[in-house]
Amino acid sequence: MAFNILPIELNKEIISYLEPDRDICTFRLVCKSANYAVDGDGMSFWRYRFRQYYALGSTSVSNSRLKKAYQKRRRWLRKGAGVEFKNGQTDHEIKTMEVLRDLVNESFTGEIYDDEFGRPTCRNLYALKQFVLSSRNFTDVNRLGPRSASLSPQLAALQLMCAHFMLDEKIGTEDVYSFEVSQKAVYESAKVAPIFHGFNDLQVNMEWVLHALNFFRYHMMRECENTLYVPFHDLSGLQKPLAWKTKLQDGSHKLGGDWMGTYAYLDRQEIQHIRANPPGFEILMDKNVDSDRAIQCLRLEFVDNEIIWPALFERHLKSKPKPHHAKTRAQHKAGSPAIGEPVSFRFEGTGYDEEKFFASGWLNPLPPQQGIPGWQRMTMMKHFHDENGATDSDYLWAYEGVVLPGGQMILGRWWGVDEDAAAHEIYSGPFIFWSVDDNQGMYEETDSEEYE
Repeated sequence: MAFNILPIELNKEIISYLEPDRDICTFRLVCKSANYAVDGDGMSFWRYRFRQYYALGSTSVSNSRLKKAYQKRRRWLRKGAGVEFKNGQTDHEIKTMEVLRDLVNESFTGEIYDDEFGRPTCRNLYALKQFVLSSRNFTDVNRLGPRSASLSPQLAALQLMCAHFMLDEKIGTEDVYSFEVSQKAVYESAKVAPIFHGFNDLQVNMEWVLHALNFFRYHMMRECENTLYVPFHDLSGLQKPLAWKTKLQDGSHKLGGDWMGTYAYLDRQEIQHIRANPPGFEILMDKNVDSDRAIQCLRLEFVDNEIIWPALFERHLKSKPKPHHAKTRAQHKAGSPAIGEPVSFRFEGTGYDEEKFFASGWLNPLPPQQGIPGWQRMTMMKHFHDENGATDSDYLWAYEGVVLPGGQMILGRWWGVDEDAAAHEIYSGPFIFWSVDDNQGMYEETDSEEYE
C-alpha cells in the first residue's frame, strides 16, 4: 500500500484536505500508516483538526479531549441543523444547544482574524454562522405560532446571541413568523411582562427580549411592509449590527461610543386595545418605523459615577446598582455591601430625534444568564433642554433594556414619564440600539460638532 511508505507528516497533510469527517474514518482504515497518522503520534492530528474549525481556548487541553470535543461538535451541529426547534426542550434541541453555548463562550479564545469589514472575528463565529445557514428553523422565532409549552430560556438566549445573523439580509430571510404574537408582547406593560425578574430583578426575561428582536426584524427584513426595510438596508456594512468582537466576560463593560437605533409606538388607545385582546385579534400599524428618519444616531460617553444622577430620573428608572448576592445577617446589620459586588458605569449621551436630545443613564452588570456571561442592564433617560439649557422635566422618556453579551446590541422598552411613577404601565413600546463603527452622515440637521 502506497500510504505505508509515506512519512507521517505527508499522510497528515493528505488528511487535512479531507473535508467530510466520514472520509477521515475511511482513510484511517486504509493501512497502519494511515491509521497512525489519524490516531497515533499522541493524537496530534486531532489538535490540528480542532483548530481548523474552532477556537482553541487552552493549550493545556489534551489531544484526546480535543478529539472528543471535535466529534461532539461536528455530530450535534450536523444533527441540530436538521432539528425543528420548538421550545428547546427535546433531547436533540438540548444537546445541540450545549454545543452552541460552548461555541459562544469559547469564542475569541484562540486565533483571531479580520472579517470583511476589518472587525475581529474567529472560527467559532464562523461555525455559528454555518449552523444558522444550514439549520431548518433555529432563528425562526414564533415559527410554530403561539406556544403551547413554555420556551426554554436557554434557546431564547442562544437565539439572541445570533441577533446579528437575523438582521443580516445575506443570511436572514423575510419570513418572520407570527408577528402578531411579538407585537402584542412588546406593547405589554412592565407589570405584565417585566424585562427583568427574579432575585433583585437580575434575571432576564429572555422570551420578551426575543419578541422585541423579532418585532424589529419583521420591520427591517420585510420589504413588503414598507417600514424599516429601505432605511435599514441603505446603511453601510459598518452601520449594521455585527457580532461581538472579544471574548465574553462577566461583570461590567463600557460600550462603544457610536450607536444607531429606533423605536416604535402606538397611540394610547391602540395600546389599550392590543393589551385587552389576544394575539392576532388585530395587527396594528406601528408608528415611527414608517418614518424616513426612523433610524437615529446616538453618541455615548462614559463619565465619573459621582456626577449627579437626578432623583427624578432614579424614581422612574431605579438605576442604582443592586447586589448580585443576598447579604448575610451581619452585612445587613452593618449596612455593608455583599462581597465581590460588580462595578456599574454612568454615561451621558447626545442624539437626534426630530431635534437634538440628551441621554443620561447607567450600565449595571448582570450575572451569567443560561450559562453565558456578559449581560448588562441599561437604563437611560432621554431628555431635552429648555431655552435656559436646563432639563425640561415635562418631556422625559425613560428607557430600560438588555445589553446583549459583547455589548453590540441593546433591546428593551421605553415609556413616557410624568409625575406618576407607574406611567409606563399606561404608555410604552419597544426599542433597539446597535453599536456601529460609522454613524456619520445620517442627518444633516445633526450638530456636526457633536459628532466629529
